[in-house]
Amino acid sequence: MLWDFDVFNEMDRLRREMNNLFSGYGQATGSATFPLMNVYDSKENIIVTAELPGFTREQVKITVADGVLTLAGETKPLAKAKGMAVIRQERSEGKFEKTFRIPTKVKQDAIAASFTNGMLTIMLPKAEEAKPKTIAIEAM
Repeated sequence: MLWDFDVFNEMDRLRREMNNLFSGYGQATGSATFPLMNVYDSKENIIVTAELPGFTREQVKITVADGVLTLAGETKPLAKAKGMAVIRQERSEGKFEKTFRIPTKVKQDAIAASFTNGMLTIMLPKAEEAKPKTIAIEAM
């Protein structure tokens, strides 16, 4: 019995499928990583910055509960003219939510956020018990 089967074409097809399956794995792309964030620790504050190009402050929701900071929002699709087809789309559309566990206790009533040119900055003042303390050594 003779099979109409080309091993090399089948291997090439399998390679393409595997590449498509893992094409975004481990990269900083896609809705799971949006928005890109940096987190800094100073003596007084935890500072979080997030890139949100094209957003307004009304489109972003910030919540803090049980030591977890959550950023959420939604990107709206751009209006497309009738008859237009997408050639390339790299910007995600739809809802996003990103959480970050705050590494120390903060004063929740003193948290402040600012939004300038698509950059969100959140200041999380540390609670007194979380700030470093200098202990004096007594002479004996």
